[in-house]
Amino acid sequence: MLSDALRAFREIFAPPYRRVMWQTLGLTLLVLVLFGAGLQWALTALPEFGPDFAGGWVDAAIGFIARFLAVIVLIPLVHPVVSLVAGLFLEVIAARVEEEDYPADPPGTDQPFWQSLVTALRFTLVLIIVNLLALPFYLLPVVNVAIFWIVNGYLLGREYFELVALRHLAPGEAQAMRKRHRTRIFFAGAAIALFTTVPVLNLLAPLFATAFMVHTYKGLAARSQSA
Repeated sequence: MLSDALRAFREIFAPPYRRVMWQTLGLTLLVLVLFGAGLQWALTALPEFGPDFAGGWVDAAIGFIARFLAVIVLIPLVHPVVSLVAGLFLEVIAARVEEEDYPADPPGTDQPFWQSLVTALRFTLVLIIVNLLALPFYLLPVVNVAIFWIVNGYLLGREYFELVALRHLAPGEAQAMRKRHRTRIFFAGAAIALFTTVPVLNLLAPLFATAFMVHTYKGLAARSQSA
């Protein structure tokens, strides 16, 4: 698994993948800037009680709490935003990794654009809901890291493995394969979750995750055929 992860990390910076990398980064930063601007507008729209009300400390307290909550909410939302934008390019990455590293294998079948968009939106919504539900636990020292890796390791492992597997298998077969190798896929997902905690690199996490899961799927498929 470590060799697959290192291989995927090297590939996302290789020349064939750089165009997708820059497209993903550019769109992600644009979405985050727009989202941040929306938050700033919401903060400025908060009602003010004025300096005559309790000496102005109520306005100061509301402003501080609102900005604190905005930052706390924004951090878990960074990865879902990245996943949503990168979801539009993941089929390209998966196809290129298969073509470059597994030329003798039958090529996978790309999902239609609208299906890819629906999949990206669904996964993004799940990530947002689950991470917001887990938000109170993220405020606990030490425990927050473990919870983040467990929750997101499961979600990321499941989603990216099925994304790759569905290029080659029917939905029922992809789910059955994921369940047979759930432990391996969970640890692969945990490695992706760890990648998402590294500043700047987390913007490339979906590209890394896709390449990594292609190698994971190919290894598991080869093992199943030889068994």
